[in-house]
Amino acid sequence: MKRVKITSLVVVLLLVLGASLVFAAEAGHEGEGSPWNTWMLLWRVINTVALIVLLVYFLKKPLVTFFAERKEQISKDLDDAREQRERAERLLKDYEAKIAGMEQELAKMRAELAKASEAESKKLLEAADAMSVKMVDAARLAAEQEVRKAKAALKNEAVDLAVELAEALIREKITDQDRRRIVEDYLDKVGGMK
Repeated sequence: MKRVKITSLVVVLLLVLGASLVFAAEAGHEGEGSPWNTWMLLWRVINTVALIVLLVYFLKKPLVTFFAERKEQISKDLDDAREQRERAERLLKDYEAKIAGMEQELAKMRAELAKASEAESKKLLEAADAMSVKMVDAARLAAEQEVRKAKAALKNEAVDLAVELAEALIREKITDQDRRRIVEDYLDKVGGMK
């Protein structure tokens, strides 16, 4: 395949150079003193073809090697780029899945947090209600005790006042004769006990 290309190239070059020879030969006949005579033109064509053949012969292998290596390198670069793209797409899908999972996890955590917050609020309200009931009971007991103390104090004071009043009345109304009779009655009772 490559030889066919090279041969076609040489044939095309020969045709182009041959055509230029024909044009140059015609131009040479018009003016006989022209430096472009047929042999000189033929010699130049042969030199040009020889140069092209030598260039193809010596540069063929390095050029073919260069272009083959370049083709391989481009192919390898394309394969690497394709692999990297596939890897990046996989990573993107993984991250998207993780983000979706995180959103679900976040929603779950929010729900759990709301539930825990509600339960904690309920506990705090129940504790506050229980504490308020205890405080009301303690205040009621303290009030009842204070009322009892006040009643007892009033009763004692009333008794003391009654005793004082009774003493005062007795002192005023009791006579010496009443005192003797009380003493005698007391002695009789004490003596009767024996």
